[in-house]
Amino acid sequence: MIITATNISKSYAHLAVLNQISLSVTSGEFVSIVGASGCGKSTLLNILFGLDTPDGGSVEIATASRIGYMMQDSLLLPWRTLEANASLGAEVRNGRTEENGLLVEKYFKAFDLVGAMASYPNISSGGMKRRVALIRTLITKPKVLLLDEPFASLDFDVKLKIQRHLIDYHEKEEATTLIVTHDIDDAIALSEKVIVLSGRPSSVKSVISIDLGTRSRDPIAARKSPRFSEYFSRIWDEIKYLEEEDEASAIH
Repeated sequence: MIITATNISKSYAHLAVLNQISLSVTSGEFVSIVGASGCGKSTLLNILFGLDTPDGGSVEIATASRIGYMMQDSLLLPWRTLEANASLGAEVRNGRTEENGLLVEKYFKAFDLVGAMASYPNISSGGMKRRVALIRTLITKPKVLLLDEPFASLDFDVKLKIQRHLIDYHEKEEATTLIVTHDIDDAIALSEKVIVLSGRPSSVKSVISIDLGTRSRDPIAARKSPRFSEYFSRIWDEIKYLEEEDEASAIH
């Protein structure tokens, strides 16, 4: 296993967020975590990366694996251009090199940002910032990717293009990828396995293996698969049920 979490629990003051969550991601797997809004998905990812400490349980990530973590907030430095922000991780690791500069330029072209390299975050859209944050994560060539809502604020056509590049990176680098997403479509189209969290305090409600019967892992071909709607209905029914439970609890 590349990522193993065992009985992870977390509370803030009197608010219980995670309740004995256990999950595993094997080498080369692409896994998505979905769940009702506010169920603690981002908290779980923060704990897996080590930004937060669980109250109970343990996390193990293969020590030889370079980890790339993209947080829900893009966290761009306002005094650096988009190009300089994208280069930051590689710059800290290796200094400013010609190779890194060429790689950043390649990603900006691939992500439809080539005309925005000299722009600053304060005049950039949310979707542009998300793409820059993803480039900053990928450019260090991590073997383990932890991505929190990587496609938020992206127009649909741009999102599909970015997803194709992400799958390409995942396969070429033989990476292990775990994403948190609110979008069930994205989870099904990209993943080999979808983990559905229960309502807060969250536990693992179900783990669903995805097999769309397509020859290649392409986000557009995936959405055309006859099996796609079946997986969507199954996951949606579980999440919708959780939201109904939360509403009933609030009333009582």
